[in-house]
Amino acid sequence: MPETAFAKIRSKVKQPWVICFGTTLLLGILAHLYKLTNWLPNWDSLVFRYDAQNMTHLGRWFLSVACGFSSYYELPWLSGILCLIFLALGAVCICEIFSVQKNITAALIGGITAVFPTVTSTLTYCYVADGYCMAFFFSCLAALLLVKGGTRNNAVAVLLITLSFAIYQAYITVTVILVLVSLIDDLLFQAKAAAASLKKAGTYILCGILGGALYYGILQLILTLSGNALLDYQGIENAMSLSGLSIYEFLYKSVHLFLDVFFDSFEQVNLYVILNCCMLAATALLMLVAALRTHIFTPWYRGVLLLLYVAATPFGASLLYLINPSLDYHNLMRMGYIGYYILFILFYERMSDLPPKVHITKAWGILLTTVLVIANMTVIANVSYHKLQMSYEKSYGTLLRITDRIEQTEGSENCDRILVIGALEGSKAYFVNLPPEITGVTDSYILRADDAVVGQSVLCSALNDYCGKNYTFLSGAEADTLKGTPAVQSMPCWPRNGCIQIQKDVIIIKLSENVE
Repeated sequence: MPETAFAKIRSKVKQPWVICFGTTLLLGILAHLYKLTNWLPNWDSLVFRYDAQNMTHLGRWFLSVACGFSSYYELPWLSGILCLIFLALGAVCICEIFSVQKNITAALIGGITAVFPTVTSTLTYCYVADGYCMAFFFSCLAALLLVKGGTRNNAVAVLLITLSFAIYQAYITVTVILVLVSLIDDLLFQAKAAAASLKKAGTYILCGILGGALYYGILQLILTLSGNALLDYQGIENAMSLSGLSIYEFLYKSVHLFLDVFFDSFEQVNLYVILNCCMLAATALLMLVAALRTHIFTPWYRGVLLLLYVAATPFGASLLYLINPSLDYHNLMRMGYIGYYILFILFYERMSDLPPKVHITKAWGILLTTVLVIANMTVIANVSYHKLQMSYEKSYGTLLRITDRIEQTEGSENCDRILVIGALEGSKAYFVNLPPEITGVTDSYILRADDAVVGQSVLCSALNDYCGKNYTFLSGAEADTLKGTPAVQSMPCWPRNGCIQIQKDVIIIKLSENVE
């Protein structure tokens, strides 16, 4: 009977799981309610308001399935709630990886998961947000199964890594960072021997390679059967061939990205940077105390192994640089850096045998610092959504002006194709530096230039959806030919008279001289 089954499930649910899950949902709703209850699109949302997300050409062959649970519309509330549920499930997996016992630890892990800046960036691309958060859950569950060990668990972990890869490749870093933090935790607090630790690390690496190989094999099969090819986007078409492999660039860019993520390249002092400095410094100090108390350098190679694991974390968090050093590692791809905050929070219930006053100071310091981090990230999320709204309204007003000018242009009623040349000033930016940088938000227009690589025209889609038009956008050789004609090159730019003209059956809109 259902009630019997539910009672059995309830008996197996641990209290920290409930606290973590509930905190993630509650703080997630509080932090992101502005976005969840409003239509606040960015440029991609205007194109993908309804789309099946068949992104095999970007290597994301499972994304369409992952996004199918909420329909293929961008539905902020439904997609947002699904996001928070997947995030909460992932946070519970994190608690179980580290055998969290205390409710406060569980609550802090849930809180930081709900408001992490990558989540804010992901919600600005709401049409895929639930799919990406499913990838986060798969990554956390894969890490949990790897830590638990066993042939069956490892096999399921390989499958989950494959599916996470196939939704959004960047989430492999979440699995990598979580198992690295687990290895660090084992050495510091579980008295794990160096040989046993290395054996576990080897198993993790092998399972990761198998997951990546399975992902790539299925991708190639799908591409072959469908007759498609990978697009020239972020270097993905050559990424798996390792043709651009450069260890030096990987190391250099990983270190530089680490500094960007936590310290904003030291360009400005703000609460975000100050809190990160406090968190990382406190983590380093606590690790040093733990290492001295457990005599980690006896024998010496255990200490060296610990240092190697710690040193590996910045590179694990930016692992995709290894296969493509030219990658633009924007905020959507940085969820792996949450591992540093998790490690800091774990010390709340580690080293409980410290002298009472020291232990109390440690506990309050971790609690208050993490609460401030969560509060600051909540503010960052809401400022981001405010900027989204302003950019959308600014762009919507301009869209109405463009529509009015089109309708006043003689012959436009007989045209069903448009050619957009250039872009509005400031519309090329794809992130705003609050800090940290929030990908998907800009202070300017969201009516971006046409992108022939991925086959989309933001302006064309917006005209069709918001102004009742039925245009298709012109691209390829015909568009290049038309752009090169003297008549088009001599056109003035928006908003001057003559910036919209008709040639044959094509409406030409010149927004700027830049025709890139």
